[in-house]
Amino acid sequence: MMTTNKLTKTFASGSLAIGVLAGAVLTATSASAASVMSTWGEWVGTPTTPGTPLEVGDKKVTFKPNSITGGFVADPLDDVELMEMGGHYYFIYDATTAGSPDPNFSSGSFTYEILVTTPGWEIVGVDLDSDVSSNYGTVTETFLEVPGVVLVSTNGSQDPASGFYPIPPKTLLTVTNTLSNPGSPNEALFQLQNSFHQTVPEPGTILGLLAVGGLGLVSRFKKQK
Repeated sequence: MMTTNKLTKTFASGSLAIGVLAGAVLTATSASAASVMSTWGEWVGTPTTPGTPLEVGDKKVTFKPNSITGGFVADPLDDVELMEMGGHYYFIYDATTAGSPDPNFSSGSFTYEILVTTPGWEIVGVDLDSDVSSNYGTVTETFLEVPGVVLVSTNGSQDPASGFYPIPPKTLLTVTNTLSNPGSPNEALFQLQNSFHQTVPEPGTILGLLAVGGLGLVSRFKKQK
């Protein structure tokens, strides 16, 4: 289970400076965790150069070009991270970094895809969390492939409050995060986190995949003789 360290859940309105200094953190530490981190600018790319996807395990997170709407702005030195822990995956956008310490004051949205590349493995649950100043507003997460699922983090709440929201098994999700910050510039977002919970094939299915793979190897060996 991922443990979050939220230092700014009880901010009073106007205490934004304290929140910046406190550095709201959604990142967990674990000896079994694997992660890759990039700057926002490297992940998003430019109008002429595609960004670099985040890849950990069998998950690939790719920014959708031209998907920014509603005035959303991120500093190129903000961080994005893809983390795997205990078989689950976490996409984190961090607006308060050493290279860009100011939080995100904007509203608007951005979209990315998360792809599962291992046959038989599927995403079956999602959840949303954020760290914001106390009267910030909302962060909303929607999914193109599951239009009936809408997650909302209000003033830093987690949705759902515990566990995760089940979805039909998917190997690809197109995810949109929408920030609504009516209190800008006195309120801001520090981090947001999208979590993806997966299922793995049953042992019999895994053996079947291995058997199919083995037959393929035998076939190639015969062709080489």
